[in-house]
Amino acid sequence: MQPERPLGEHRRFLKQISEEYKLGTYFPRHLTLNIKSEPESFEWLRETEHGSVVFLMSAYCSACNMKPVQEFVEQYTAFRYCVLFEGTLQEMEQQRDIYDLDIPFHICDAAKITTQLMVNAMPYALVLNKIGQAVGAGIFNDYEKLEILTAPLIRVYENQLAKI
Repeated sequence: MQPERPLGEHRRFLKQISEEYKLGTYFPRHLTLNIKSEPESFEWLRETEHGSVVFLMSAYCSACNMKPVQEFVEQYTAFRYCVLFEGTLQEMEQQRDIYDLDIPFHICDAAKITTQLMVNAMPYALVLNKIGQAVGAGIFNDYEKLEILTAPLIRVYENQLAKI
């Protein structure tokens, strides 16, 4: 007979809990995507009229599905997009081809990105206003969840259209 485990001992494996992304945080102007690479400029995410969405995806993540990304990009063409993709060049090109995505993809090391963005989850979306400030962030697994995360950006965009 095995000795009884103290209540809650199973939680010792849950020490690395990911906090919610702090809204209002500015997206970094530069990111180092891989261990041996130079910092790359992401200044262009702040040079947009309506805002941007940065997707964190991985070829090694069973929950990472590009279909919601494809649907969202097709529905909201006014925003800028970027995919930070953990995987090989071949895996990245395969995803771009399958989902016909003509948006910037950047191959990255998830561990390197985690330390800079303080995001430890995938699939993840960072929703940025036109000055690069996070107005939404979170895990998504379908189009509806993506629309909920991006609601602040969509609302501002639709209000601007209504004034025209």
